[in-house]
Amino acid sequence: MSYLNKYTLDRFDGDYAIFLKRPEEMEQLLIHRTELDSTLKEGDIVAISDNGHTYDITVLKEETMNQKQRIQQLMQQLRNKNK
Repeated sequence: MSYLNKYTLDRFDGDYAIFLKRPEEMEQLLIHRTELDSTLKEGDIVAISDNGHTYDITVLKEETMNQKQRIQQLMQQLRNKNK
């Protein structure tokens, strides 16, 4: 049986990537670096399919870009508020 969920790549910790399940980002998934595409970056939003033996990870480029833009806008609002 295969499961498909969306995650955010939160960080790398040693030999593992720590993914947080979207949208609440409370549940973690640890995947060894050897199972990852080397182009993955912290903050990437991905779809992960788990068939019980391996992971199929797809970067959701548009969602990642939209999230980064939202964060930049929030940061800009905070900067402007503190002036």
